[in-house]
Amino acid sequence: MQKECIRILAAVVGSSILSFAIVGFAATEEKKSEPTPGKYNDGTADGKKSLGGSGEMIRFTMPDGNQKIDGIRIHGSRYGVPKAPDEKFLVYLVSADGNEILSTQMAPYSAFERGDEKWVPVHFAHPLAVPKGFWVVLDFRAGQTKGVYVSYDTSTGGKNSKTGLPGIKPSDVDFGGDWMIELLPAK
Repeated sequence: MQKECIRILAAVVGSSILSFAIVGFAATEEKKSEPTPGKYNDGTADGKKSLGGSGEMIRFTMPDGNQKIDGIRIHGSRYGVPKAPDEKFLVYLVSADGNEILSTQMAPYSAFERGDEKWVPVHFAHPLAVPKGFWVVLDFRAGQTKGVYVSYDTSTGGKNSKTGLPGIKPSDVDFGGDWMIELLPAK
């Protein structure tokens, strides 16, 4: 419950009160926002990480099964040599139980710039049907001279994110938040 204070404004001349007003008395319930499907962040990054030998994993639950997505967007920035490597990184869509790769997509490193983190869209060649629950897993094959810092947000408590790659047992994140990776719904 959020409370607003009572303020009484008065003008006093000598011993007479000329006017007064009660300003802003209310007790209001804080609204709990429903999570947006395909998004687990408040838009503000609380940190960033690059994972060599592992990947960023985030679980999504759609309101209905068999919806389609056009791609994802990632909040991050590239590091390493000034010119982006002429390589692609991997985007896996994995079943909710982690046992099946549903799709493997590739996107160019050059989509990311060096410098400040920003939202980078990754569009798939065609819309992909997704089940009610699934994981998005990124593999930048990061190293000392190339990689992407992916931002994370701690407002969600990290209930939807892990680190790992398909076929490897995932680990909990060590920052108490979720990766800033969002779905791009098909139009």
